[in-house]
Amino acid sequence: MTSPVQVGVIGAGYWGRKLVYEYLSAECKGTVKLAGVCDSSSSALLFCREEFSVRDELLTEKAEDLIGDSKISAVHIATPNHTHYALARMALEAGKDVLVEKPMTLSSREAYELVDLAASQGLVLQVGHIFRFNSALCKAREILDEGVLGKIFYVRVQWTDSRYYPDRDIIFDLGPHPVDVLNQLLKAWPIQVSGFARAYRNSRNHEEIAYGLAEFGDGVFAHIELSWLHPGKTREVTIVGSEATLVVDCLSQRVALHAPSGVTEVPIPANNTIEEEIGWFADCARKRCLDIESGLIGARTVEVLEAMHKSMWERPLPIVQPVEHDHTAVIISILESIGEDVDQTAFTKHGLVDRTEFEKYLETMLKLGLVRTSATKDARYEVTQDGLRFLREYGDIQRDLGKSTLESHEKALSNSV
Repeated sequence: MTSPVQVGVIGAGYWGRKLVYEYLSAECKGTVKLAGVCDSSSSALLFCREEFSVRDELLTEKAEDLIGDSKISAVHIATPNHTHYALARMALEAGKDVLVEKPMTLSSREAYELVDLAASQGLVLQVGHIFRFNSALCKAREILDEGVLGKIFYVRVQWTDSRYYPDRDIIFDLGPHPVDVLNQLLKAWPIQVSGFARAYRNSRNHEEIAYGLAEFGDGVFAHIELSWLHPGKTREVTIVGSEATLVVDCLSQRVALHAPSGVTEVPIPANNTIEEEIGWFADCARKRCLDIESGLIGARTVEVLEAMHKSMWERPLPIVQPVEHDHTAVIISILESIGEDVDQTAFTKHGLVDRTEFEKYLETMLKLGLVRTSATKDARYEVTQDGLRFLREYGDIQRDLGKSTLESHEKALSNSV
C-alpha cells in the first residue's frame, strides 16, 4: 500500500483551522497525514492542540522548522496574502509540493516565477481555488456545455459579506474566487477589465466595496460585485443566456434554471469542497501529476486582478460636467425667434454669446427637420411642420409661448407652400 502524503499546514488562523480539521478527518482514508502545523501565534497553536488534539511535537511557530522537516513532503499555505510568495518559494526550493491559498501571490510576476520554479523542480504547485470543487458550479458548467442557456449574454457574480478588515485589499482578498469562477464557467479569460472601489471605514488603500467589469469574446461580459458592507454572506452567480438563465448559490450548492416555461430546481448532492480539494492535492502529490494548469490559472487570476486594480487609479470614472445650457429651451427659443431677429433674440435669452455655438444649434435643427432655409428674401430660416409639432408636444413650454407664436409660424408656412 502506498504511504500517505505527509502534509504540513502553514497558518492556523480562521481558514487554517478548517484545513487542520479536514486533514485530520482525511487520515482515515490512508492517503494523507497531517505531519505538522505552523503559526506565529502561540494561541492559534494552543487552539489546535486543545480542539483537535494535535500533538505538541507537530506544532511550531517557525515556518522554517516545518519546511525543513525531511518527513514532510508537501505543505498547504494558509497565511496572510502578502506572505504567500515567500513561503511558497521557500517550500519549493526545499523540494516540497505546495498548495497555496488564493491569491497565489500579490503580483503576476511572482506568480509566474513560482510556476517556473515548480516546473523546473518537478514539483506539484496547486492554488486553493476551492470553488473548482463546488458541486453546484460543476453542474452549472455541465449545463452550459449542453447549450441549455443558448447564447451566453452576460454573467453577474455577487461575492459579498459583512466583515471588517482594516488592512485588507478587497480586490485581492475577495476577487480571486469570482475571477476564477468566471474562467471555470466560460472557459476563457477576459479581454479587458475595469474596476471601481471605495473605502468607507478604512484608509483609501484598503477598499471595502469594489465593482469590476470584464469583457470576454463574442460580446459576453461579466459584472463582479465585492463588498464587506453587505448584510449576510452571499456567493451567487447568475448566467444569462438567450434561452434561459442559471442562478447558482455557491454556499447552499443549489442551481435554479429560469426558462420561459418556469423555474426548475436542478437536483445536486452538496459536497465538502475542502475535503475534495485536499484529496485532489494529495492524489496529485502521490501520483506525481505535474500538470502546471492550476499554477497557471492562479497566476492568470492574479494578472486579471492586477489589471482591475490598476484601472481604478489610471482610468478613474469621468467627472460629470454640469450642463451649461438647457438644450431643449435653446431650441424652443430659436424656433420662437424665426422670422424676427433670430440671432440677437436667442443670444440674449440664453447667453449664447458664441456665434459658432449658435450656428451649431441651427445646423442640428436643419438636420432634424425642425427648420428649413427660407424661400423669402427677408428671412434666412422658417419653421417646418416638424418644428411646429415639436413646439406643441412640449405643452409646458407652449403655455409660456402663447398662441401668437404658433399662429404666426403656421401662417408663414402656409404662405410659402
